[in-house]
Amino acid sequence: MNQFYKLIFGILTVCLPTMSSLAQSPRQILKKANTEIDWEQFEQATQTLAPLVKQNNPEATLLSGLSLLNTQGQITQAIKMLQKVVEYYPLKNGQPKEAIEARFYLGQALHWNDNCTEALQVFNELNAQLPKGTIKEEVEKEIEYCNNMMTLKQTPVNIVVEHMGEILNSAYEDHSPIVMYDESTIYFTSNRPVKGYSQNEPGFENIYVSYWRNENWTTPKILDIPNALPGNRATVSLTPDGQGLVFYQNDGRFGQLFITRHTFNGWSTPEKLPAPINSGNNETHASFSADGRTIFFSSDRPGGLGGKDIYISHMLPDGTWGEPLNPGPAINTPLDEEGPFIHPDGKTLYFSSMGHNSIGDYDIFSSVLNENGEWLKAQNIGFPMNTANDDLFYIPTPNGLRVYYASQQAGSLGASDLFIIHLATTDDRSLAVVASHVFDSKNQPAEKANIRVSEAESGESMGVFKVNPTTGKFIAIVPTGKKYLLNISCEGCKPITQEFNLPLRGEYGSTRRAIYLPAITLETEKGL
Repeated sequence: MNQFYKLIFGILTVCLPTMSSLAQSPRQILKKANTEIDWEQFEQATQTLAPLVKQNNPEATLLSGLSLLNTQGQITQAIKMLQKVVEYYPLKNGQPKEAIEARFYLGQALHWNDNCTEALQVFNELNAQLPKGTIKEEVEKEIEYCNNMMTLKQTPVNIVVEHMGEILNSAYEDHSPIVMYDESTIYFTSNRPVKGYSQNEPGFENIYVSYWRNENWTTPKILDIPNALPGNRATVSLTPDGQGLVFYQNDGRFGQLFITRHTFNGWSTPEKLPAPINSGNNETHASFSADGRTIFFSSDRPGGLGGKDIYISHMLPDGTWGEPLNPGPAINTPLDEEGPFIHPDGKTLYFSSMGHNSIGDYDIFSSVLNENGEWLKAQNIGFPMNTANDDLFYIPTPNGLRVYYASQQAGSLGASDLFIIHLATTDDRSLAVVASHVFDSKNQPAEKANIRVSEAESGESMGVFKVNPTTGKFIAIVPTGKKYLLNISCEGCKPITQEFNLPLRGEYGSTRRAIYLPAITLETEKGL
């Protein structure tokens, strides 16, 4: 999506001709196309403008170039169309407005098509003639994006990008994927139309869920959240145990974060995350640390560095959340930051930003918490993981081998699709996902069981984990290459202690999503 077309249209108004026409005048056609662009109906606008474009109408050609620029898979056609417009409107002394607009869009189209050399030439020539108070700041930002891209392309990251296929993706917006630690379940947001669904206006977003079964994803279904307020909602994150889903919903005034929990009877009635996380401003995304006692979230509340910033809040001893802390310019910028994800290692934060050294719109960055408790300056995760378009909601697996994210790339079915990045890494020591199922003596999920995992040699606790009340599954994240003790306690049942070895990643294979231990059935204590 073109991030600036609405801004520029507020400054540069296309002049509608007063000439009359046959069945429908050029004025009527251009008015209709402008309305369609306002509603982001870009394909329809292109069709509406086609008769005037054939007549070499400059205004129609400009609007058509803008529409193609915002239509999936039409970037090459957009470039050709905008090059014509540049010929129609010579630029002299920063005039006319249409000449500025045409060159700005042409530069963006070239940038999005990975042709930064020509994009820079267009932007630099435009910038040299722009007075302050127009779109000079936006043009200079585009120049910065192009220079950053040319720098990062010199040292590309070795990755394989996998499109997640037609089962999950659609011809519409599919974005914000969140995945269980063992990669058995994926939740995501889509505005695809739903037959027979009451809330099915154009652009309406719903949350979908799909399960990994027999080496493939199941057909996504709308997540049934009872008693949820009507309105657009979008996936945000999962609680560490995978049983709580955080989602974003906008009530028409501002956005807030809600949580619903998976129970034996389905998902619970959602509740707002408490203050000071929700503030009455826009809180759009959040991520919990592995122990659930720290939350990272994005908000546009007053007092930040500008736009949306990322904040950090720690749980207090009484279970409430402490005053949010702004980590400062190492992470936040005067532009927007979005989509924080704290890795299970507790010290690596991934997020998206339009600042720092982005190569175009939102890029994904990482920052590491050092031994002094300071966040190091954010680093761009590199090209081609980041593109000239928005790259958001980056969720790496605990072992660091795969990343689930949304992007608009070659091969996309819609405005944004779900992808997996497969990373090449030589780091043999990493975190791994360990999972098992715990049942009671009646072979039902032992939902009240507490599972403690500790390192066998040192006795250091890796955490206490809960059982999914529906499936009996628990999931733990622990370092590889060590021996562990699994202690299970449950009221009315005999306690169990088991030992298991977790080999180095190279020994159990890098393609495995999780290490599954044999299922455990608890025995009832005598006399009960």
